[in-house]
Formats: sequence, structure tokens, C-alpha cells
Amino acid sequence: MAEEEQVTDSESSGITWMEELRSRFSSDGFGLRKREISVMTRMSSDIVEILDALVELEIFKSRSEAVAAFVEKAIAGRRQLFEEIRNQAEEIVLKREAAKKLAFEAMREDMKES
Repeated sequence: MAEEEQVTDSESSGITWMEELRSRFSSDGFGLRKREISVMTRMSSDIVEILDALVELEIFKSRSEAVAAFVEKAIAGRRQLFEEIRNQAEEIVLKREAAKKLAFEAMREDMKES
């Protein structure tokens, strides 16, 4: 198909490509309405340049919003897997705490006998 013939649904409805991008990457679309916890990260300069371009184009308000959107989208796409990982991590924490408690009790008993 020739470039002139390729008309997207958004173009035919009068929505510009910029508006379409903004709606696809909007805060509401990525569940970013409720961001309360700050997470610091280091990134390569080429990734930061891409984030800066998205901010410059006003697709995102900030680098932080862009990173949050992409992370949330990546996790949302495999939500069930990540929920299982979270559940197993919680079980590991509980078992570790139980093992520590047993170890301390054993050491305490050994100290009493000495």
C-alpha cells in the first residue's frame, strides 16, 4: 500500500497522531494515578535520551512518569506471573523468619546449658 493510502483510524476520525500517542501513554492508561513511592534508578545515556525525547514531545510530563508507565505496562502484561513471584517471596520471608527464630532458640538453650 502506498504511503498516501495508509490512513489510520485515528486520522480518519480527526485525531492527530500526537493525540493518539498521548492517549496511549496517558497516566490513566498506565495506572499512574496513584504513584506514592519513589524509586531511584540508574540508566544508560541512550535510554535517558529517549525518555527526554518523550518528555520534549509532551507525551510524558517527566522522565519519572515515562519510566513508571513502561514498568507498569511490562508488569501488567504478565501480572499473574509477577503475583506468583510476589507470593513466593512473601513465603520465603516467613520461612526465613521462622528459621531465625528456631536458630536463636537453639542458641539460647545452648547458652543456658553452659
